[in-house]
Amino acid sequence: MKPSSASRCRSRCGHCATQPMCVMGSLPEASRELLAPCIEESTFAKGDTLQTEGEMARRISTIKIGAVMATRRDDQGESHPVALLGRGKTLGGYAVYGHREQIGAQALSAGRMCSVEVPDFYRLGVADRQFHACIQQHIVGSHGQLADWSRVMRIKGLQQKLLAALQLYAREQGNRTIRLPSHVALAALLSTTRETIARSLRQLEASGHIVRHDRWHCEVTGPRAAR
Repeated sequence: MKPSSASRCRSRCGHCATQPMCVMGSLPEASRELLAPCIEESTFAKGDTLQTEGEMARRISTIKIGAVMATRRDDQGESHPVALLGRGKTLGGYAVYGHREQIGAQALSAGRMCSVEVPDFYRLGVADRQFHACIQQHIVGSHGQLADWSRVMRIKGLQQKLLAALQLYAREQGNRTIRLPSHVALAALLSTTRETIARSLRQLEASGHIVRHDRWHCEVTGPRAAR
């Protein structure tokens, strides 16, 4: 996806809260300095396609703010939700190795991300052993995350499944307090109805498993989020 509102963010990287989770932030300092002029921060809107399954990505991106739904196509070519992605997650990593992306990504909310064109890594000589180790670490992490979401989908009982999904999302965000995806998005992810999601959220709140701060934000109090 071409950034919709790009701005140079060289001066922001050192102060970015997402840097410890960002693939660019995990590179050696010398590599980060070379890449700094090439990093672009862009905004995205709810409903934007951030990554298309089956296409070769043009850039590697890190989500800074916002909720994103990962999707996977079936044999008929229809996309289905498979996981929630958020702050610090990498998009486009397979392009470094000349492979097409295996999942799609669609924004569930407005947000921001930082991106670098794939050729810039090679043009600047940054694509060394440490660079590939960082990329591979993020790819391996994404495989583990998708396996966790697959496990969540096998939990019996919608309320327990919804709680496990919120706990996993909070753990991936590194923060107990999360912005809730819409009821429609959660219903699509868990193969149920938005009315059932709304009722289950009320039940989880009544039982003390979540604490609602407002309509969109809640704190997940389960042990998995704390870990």
